Amino acid sequence: MLAEIQGKISRTGSNLTERLEDNLTGNVFGALRYLPFSAALGPVLANGVYPKAVGEEIRLIDSGFWADKVDFWPYDREGEMDALIDFEHMVIGIEVKYKSGLSSDDEVAHPLVELDQQEEKEMKLSINQLARESRIISRRGQHKKKLLLFVADRKSCREVYENILGRGIIEGGVALSYISWQDILLQLKQLQVTDPYHQVIIGDIIALLTRKGFEDFTDMEIDLPQSIHEHDYFIFDMPNQVKFGFENTLKISEGLYYEFRR
Repeated sequence: MLAEIQGKISRTGSNLTERLEDNLTGNVFGALRYLPFSAALGPVLANGVYPKAVGEEIRLIDSGFWADKVDFWPYDREGEMDALIDFEHMVIGIEVKYKSGLSSDDEVAHPLVELDQQEEKEMKLSINQLARESRIISRRGQHKKKLLLFVADRKSCREVYENILGRGIIEGGVALSYISWQDILLQLKQLQVTDPYHQVIIGDIIALLTRKGFEDFTDMEIDLPQSIHEHDYFIFDMPNQVKFGFENTLKISEGLYYEFRR
């Protein structure tokens, strides 16, 4: 619904497919804005984001109603990220991927050394999507803490995160972090939600992410029809038995000789 309101889906629905990331963004984060931040999205991010130190920063955000703090697909001259959440002391930019890669990239890499002001001015800016979005957050965040959150499949999250950090192209003062769809689903399942209306919303998002294929293998637990007790005895029966019989009717007498013909 949110993606259609914002014009991300055509009026005829011709561009609406199961791979559409804007629709997934609206369905998940758009629905979560109906719940208090401290009751749903807050703990999901705090417990599932990497690096963990970023999660501890998010845990400090004390916010209930936050629908007036989030802007979906905000316009900027360098592009538009999927969501920007402007809290009192922190700005969180969110970039969502489903099954596609970053929209733009290059070979730019900055040396991890101190540069003077002139060198910083002459330094080539990367057109990498996350690098551009980190600059957007830097301008929007002013004196607040700034966080760029990448959301994707777990394997993609790790690969992109390590590549971007290794190239040093994220704007100074902006922390890069990620959370996978698999971990979002896991954390949603672990939420302790008592409000029945909130339970419906969480349940729908869980069902959606499960259908998208983000459910993890979690344990080795096996459901047994009954308990096995150590001191009891058990009978194992084979319903289909095969009997083998070898009978020899030839009488062999000692002292005689026998001729075997081929």
